[in-house]
Amino acid sequence: MDATASPRRELVDGARQIAPVLVGTVPFGFVAGVVAVASGLTPLEGVALSVLSFSGIAQLVACQLMAADSPVLITIAAAGVVSLRFLMYSAAFSPHLAHLSRRWRLLLAYLMTDQSFAMSVKHFSEPGDARHRHWHFLGSALTLYVSWQLAVVIGVVAGAQVPASWSLDFAVVLCFIALLVPAVRTRADLAAAIVAAAVALAAAGLPFRLSLVVASIAGIAAGMAIELWRKK
Repeated sequence: MDATASPRRELVDGARQIAPVLVGTVPFGFVAGVVAVASGLTPLEGVALSVLSFSGIAQLVACQLMAADSPVLITIAAAGVVSLRFLMYSAAFSPHLAHLSRRWRLLLAYLMTDQSFAMSVKHFSEPGDARHRHWHFLGSALTLYVSWQLAVVIGVVAGAQVPASWSLDFAVVLCFIALLVPAVRTRADLAAAIVAAAVALAAAGLPFRLSLVVASIAGIAAGMAIELWRKK
Protein backbone atom coordinates (compact mmCIF):
# COMPACT_ATOMS: atom_id res chain seq x y z
CA MET A 1 0.00 0.00 0.00
CA ASP A 2 1.35 3.43 -0.98
CA ALA A 3 2.05 5.59 2.08
CA THR A 4 0.20 8.46 0.39
CA ALA A 5 -2.88 6.42 -0.56
CA SER A 6 -5.94 8.58 -1.18
CA PRO A 7 -9.39 7.97 0.33
CA ARG A 8 -10.61 6.71 -3.05
CA ARG A 9 -7.78 4.21 -3.38
CA GLU A 10 -8.28 2.98 0.18
CA LEU A 11 -12.01 2.55 -0.49
CA VAL A 12 -11.43 0.55 -3.67
CA ASP A 13 -8.70 -1.57 -2.09
CA GLY A 14 -10.97 -2.43 0.82
CA ALA A 15 -13.77 -3.50 -1.52
CA ARG A 16 -11.39 -5.54 -3.68
CA GLN A 17 -9.70 -7.33 -0.78
CA ILE A 18 -13.00 -8.36 0.85
CA ALA A 19 -14.40 -9.76 -2.41
CA PRO A 20 -13.19 -13.38 -1.86
CA VAL A 21 -15.11 -13.48 1.44
CA LEU A 22 -18.38 -13.03 -0.45
CA VAL A 23 -18.17 -16.67 -1.57
CA GLY A 24 -19.24 -17.67 1.94
CA THR A 25 -21.18 -14.55 2.93
CA VAL A 26 -23.68 -14.50 0.08
CA PRO A 27 -24.98 -18.08 0.62
CA PHE A 28 -25.24 -17.34 4.35
CA GLY A 29 -27.32 -14.24 3.64
CA PHE A 30 -29.56 -16.23 1.32
CA VAL A 31 -30.16 -18.81 4.07
CA ALA A 32 -30.87 -16.02 6.59
CA GLY A 33 -33.54 -14.65 4.27
CA VAL A 34 -35.15 -18.07 3.75
CA VAL A 35 -35.11 -18.77 7.49
CA ALA A 36 -36.74 -15.41 8.27
CA VAL A 37 -39.76 -16.30 6.14
CA ALA A 38 -39.77 -19.92 7.35
CA SER A 39 -39.92 -18.62 10.94
CA GLY A 40 -43.17 -16.77 10.26
CA LEU A 41 -41.96 -13.28 9.34
CA THR A 42 -43.39 -11.49 6.34
CA PRO A 43 -40.94 -10.66 3.53
CA LEU A 44 -40.93 -7.01 4.61
CA GLU A 45 -40.25 -7.97 8.24
CA GLY A 46 -37.45 -10.30 7.17
CA VAL A 47 -35.71 -7.57 5.19
CA ALA A 48 -36.27 -5.02 7.98
CA LEU A 49 -34.70 -7.37 10.53
CA SER A 50 -31.64 -7.72 8.33
CA VAL A 51 -31.28 -3.98 7.75
CA LEU A 52 -31.73 -3.10 11.43
CA SER A 53 -29.46 -5.76 12.87
CA PHE A 54 -26.96 -6.61 10.10
CA SER A 55 -25.69 -9.63 11.99
CA GLY A 56 -26.21 -13.09 10.56
CA ILE A 57 -26.02 -15.00 13.83
CA ALA A 58 -28.18 -12.47 15.68
CA GLN A 59 -30.75 -12.61 12.86
CA LEU A 60 -30.97 -16.40 13.03
CA VAL A 61 -31.30 -16.39 16.82
CA ALA A 62 -33.97 -13.68 16.69
CA CYS A 63 -35.93 -15.60 14.05
CA GLN A 64 -35.90 -18.76 16.15
CA LEU A 65 -37.10 -16.92 19.25
CA MET A 66 -39.80 -14.98 17.41
CA ALA A 67 -41.03 -18.23 15.87
CA ALA A 68 -41.42 -19.54 19.41
CA ASP A 69 -43.35 -16.39 20.47
CA SER A 70 -40.65 -15.43 22.95
CA PRO A 71 -41.03 -12.07 24.72
CA VAL A 72 -39.33 -9.13 23.05
CA LEU A 73 -36.90 -8.60 25.94
CA ILE A 74 -35.71 -12.20 25.77
CA THR A 75 -35.23 -11.97 22.01
CA ILE A 76 -33.21 -8.76 22.35
CA ALA A 77 -31.16 -10.24 25.21
CA ALA A 78 -30.31 -13.36 23.20
CA ALA A 79 -29.26 -11.30 20.18
CA GLY A 80 -27.15 -9.14 22.48
CA VAL A 81 -25.39 -12.11 24.06
CA VAL A 82 -24.29 -13.57 20.72
CA SER A 83 -23.11 -10.10 19.66
CA LEU A 84 -20.88 -9.40 22.68
CA ARG A 85 -17.78 -9.97 20.55
CA PHE A 86 -18.37 -6.57 18.93
CA LEU A 87 -17.44 -4.91 22.21
CA MET A 88 -13.94 -6.37 21.83
CA TYR A 89 -13.82 -5.36 18.18
CA SER A 90 -14.76 -1.79 19.09
CA ALA A 91 -12.08 -1.63 21.78
CA ALA A 92 -9.46 -2.82 19.29
CA PHE A 93 -10.53 -0.22 16.72
CA SER A 94 -10.93 2.67 19.14
CA PRO A 95 -7.30 3.95 19.00
CA HIS A 96 -7.41 3.99 15.19
CA LEU A 97 -10.78 5.73 14.82
CA ALA A 98 -10.80 8.12 17.78
CA HIS A 99 -9.88 11.07 15.54
CA LEU A 100 -13.00 10.66 13.38
CA SER A 101 -16.25 12.53 13.84
CA ARG A 102 -19.15 10.90 15.65
CA ARG A 103 -21.00 10.38 12.37
CA TRP A 104 -18.08 8.45 10.94
CA ARG A 105 -17.74 6.28 14.04
CA LEU A 106 -21.47 5.55 14.13
CA LEU A 107 -21.44 4.53 10.46
CA LEU A 108 -18.44 2.24 10.85
CA ALA A 109 -19.87 0.72 14.04
CA TYR A 110 -23.10 -0.12 12.23
CA LEU A 111 -21.26 -1.69 9.29
CA MET A 112 -18.79 -3.70 11.38
CA THR A 113 -18.70 -7.44 10.80
CA ASP A 114 -16.31 -10.24 11.76
CA GLN A 115 -14.81 -10.26 8.28
CA SER A 116 -14.36 -6.51 7.86
CA PHE A 117 -12.88 -6.26 11.35
CA ALA A 118 -10.33 -9.03 10.72
CA MET A 119 -9.21 -7.44 7.47
CA SER A 120 -9.16 -3.82 8.63
CA VAL A 121 -7.45 -4.36 11.98
CA LYS A 122 -4.56 -5.97 10.08
CA HIS A 123 -4.50 -3.03 7.65
CA PHE A 124 -4.45 -0.50 10.51
CA SER A 125 -1.38 -2.20 12.00
CA GLU A 126 0.69 -1.79 8.84
CA PRO A 127 3.35 0.96 8.75
CA GLY A 128 2.81 4.15 6.80
CA ASP A 129 0.36 7.02 6.62
CA ALA A 130 -2.85 5.96 8.41
CA ARG A 131 -4.88 9.14 7.88
CA HIS A 132 -7.24 7.60 5.30
CA ARG A 133 -7.32 3.99 6.40
CA HIS A 134 -10.85 4.26 7.71
CA TRP A 135 -11.85 4.48 4.04
CA HIS A 136 -10.40 0.99 3.58
CA PHE A 137 -12.65 -0.21 6.40
CA LEU A 138 -15.61 1.53 4.78
CA GLY A 139 -14.85 -0.10 1.43
CA SER A 140 -14.74 -3.62 2.83
CA ALA A 141 -17.67 -3.16 5.20
CA LEU A 142 -19.91 -1.47 2.63
CA THR A 143 -19.21 -4.20 0.07
CA LEU A 144 -20.21 -6.84 2.59
CA TYR A 145 -23.29 -4.89 3.61
CA VAL A 146 -24.66 -4.47 0.08
CA SER A 147 -23.91 -8.08 -0.84
CA TRP A 148 -25.49 -9.38 2.36
CA GLN A 149 -28.68 -7.37 2.00
CA LEU A 150 -29.11 -8.41 -1.64
CA ALA A 151 -28.62 -12.05 -0.66
CA VAL A 152 -31.17 -11.70 2.16
CA VAL A 153 -33.72 -10.13 -0.19
CA ILE A 154 -33.27 -12.99 -2.66
CA GLY A 155 -33.62 -15.49 0.19
CA VAL A 156 -36.76 -13.78 1.47
CA VAL A 157 -38.33 -13.81 -1.99
CA ALA A 158 -37.38 -17.46 -2.52
CA GLY A 159 -38.56 -18.44 0.95
CA ALA A 160 -41.91 -16.78 0.42
CA GLN A 161 -42.50 -19.04 -2.60
CA VAL A 162 -41.77 -22.26 -0.71
CA PRO A 163 -44.77 -24.06 0.84
CA ALA A 164 -44.79 -24.10 4.65
CA SER A 165 -45.12 -27.90 4.52
CA TRP A 166 -41.52 -28.08 3.31
CA SER A 167 -40.36 -27.03 6.80
CA LEU A 168 -37.16 -25.16 6.00
CA ASP A 169 -36.20 -24.84 9.68
CA PHE A 170 -33.42 -27.36 9.06
CA ALA A 171 -31.56 -24.56 7.27
CA VAL A 172 -30.91 -22.91 10.64
CA VAL A 173 -29.18 -26.02 11.95
CA LEU A 174 -27.07 -26.43 8.81
CA CYS A 175 -26.11 -22.77 8.89
CA PHE A 176 -24.98 -22.88 12.51
CA ILE A 177 -22.94 -26.02 11.84
CA ALA A 178 -21.25 -24.30 8.90
CA LEU A 179 -20.36 -21.36 11.17
CA LEU A 180 -19.24 -23.49 14.11
CA VAL A 181 -16.81 -25.91 12.48
CA PRO A 182 -14.27 -23.38 11.14
CA ALA A 183 -14.59 -21.25 14.30
CA VAL A 184 -13.38 -23.98 16.68
CA ARG A 185 -9.60 -23.52 16.65
CA THR A 186 -8.47 -23.57 20.28
CA ARG A 187 -9.25 -25.49 23.47
CA ALA A 188 -11.25 -22.54 24.70
CA ASP A 189 -13.35 -22.59 21.51
CA LEU A 190 -13.92 -26.32 21.84
CA ALA A 191 -14.87 -26.01 25.53
CA ALA A 192 -17.32 -23.20 24.73
CA ALA A 193 -18.93 -25.26 21.95
CA ILE A 194 -19.24 -28.43 24.05
CA VAL A 195 -20.60 -26.66 27.14
CA ALA A 196 -23.06 -24.59 25.11
CA ALA A 197 -24.33 -27.71 23.31
CA ALA A 198 -24.71 -29.66 26.56
CA VAL A 199 -26.51 -26.82 28.33
CA ALA A 200 -28.79 -26.25 25.32
CA LEU A 201 -29.85 -29.91 25.40
CA ALA A 202 -30.31 -29.93 29.17
CA ALA A 203 -32.32 -26.69 29.10
CA ALA A 204 -34.36 -27.58 26.02
CA GLY A 205 -37.58 -27.63 28.04
CA LEU A 206 -37.34 -24.00 29.13
CA PRO A 207 -40.11 -21.74 27.81
CA PHE A 208 -39.59 -19.17 25.03
CA ARG A 209 -36.44 -21.03 23.95
CA LEU A 210 -34.51 -19.57 26.85
CA SER A 211 -32.17 -22.50 26.37
CA LEU A 212 -30.46 -20.43 23.64
CA VAL A 213 -29.69 -17.61 26.06
CA VAL A 214 -28.60 -19.90 28.89
CA ALA A 215 -26.43 -22.00 26.59
CA SER A 216 -24.77 -18.93 25.07
CA ILE A 217 -23.87 -17.51 28.47
CA ALA A 218 -22.61 -20.90 29.70
CA GLY A 219 -20.50 -21.38 26.57
CA ILE A 220 -18.94 -17.92 26.84
CA ALA A 221 -18.16 -18.50 30.53
CA ALA A 222 -16.55 -21.87 29.79
CA GLY A 223 -14.40 -20.44 27.02
CA MET A 224 -13.25 -17.55 29.20
CA ALA A 225 -12.44 -19.91 32.08
CA ILE A 226 -10.29 -22.13 29.86
CA GLU A 227 -8.51 -19.12 28.39
CA LEU A 228 -7.75 -17.68 31.84
CA TRP A 229 -6.53 -21.07 33.05
CA ARG A 230 -4.25 -21.38 30.01
CA LYS A 231 -2.71 -17.95 30.60
CA LYS A 232 -2.05 -18.73 34.27
